[in-house]
Amino acid sequence: MAFFRIKKIKGNEYAYRVENEWKKGTSVQKVKGYLGRVFRFEKSQQIEFQKFINIEDLNEYTSSNDWMKIIKSLVEWEIYQHSIDRTKFNIDLNSFKVQRRKRNSVFAINEGYMCNLTLSNLANFKKEDESVDGFRLARVFIEAGVKVPQDAFVGIYGKLYKTEE
Repeated sequence: MAFFRIKKIKGNEYAYRVENEWKKGTSVQKVKGYLGRVFRFEKSQQIEFQKFINIEDLNEYTSSNDWMKIIKSLVEWEIYQHSIDRTKFNIDLNSFKVQRRKRNSVFAINEGYMCNLTLSNLANFKKEDESVDGFRLARVFIEAGVKVPQDAFVGIYGKLYKTEE
């Protein structure tokens, strides 16, 4: 299983995707990829998701919008709540890139790390097994640092298993 490792180099933090491998009876970490420099943000504004996107009914919003629009709205909401300065960072939610000065960046927010990898994992989430997909979906949100309101999560998960009429 892959996870994130943060290394401090010359006073700056950098994120890597790593996996544990067993070699000769011991666990060894193998770096699978460099994610970028880490920037830490605390939540500076508290606004409900419904107020942020200016809607009355969250169930109506999730049922009437596509997966990508909902994901982008949730990411924008976290960026807003953490007061991430878009003049300092290039955040492209069409290609799911997070950069500063054309270099990949990682936002340490909530309990996760918002970066190219975690945003791409959110955007490209595919159903596999209904018995574990809820857990998997929650995990990709947490890894990306996106706290999803419970009603929105239920609506998003419902989109995975919606039957065509």
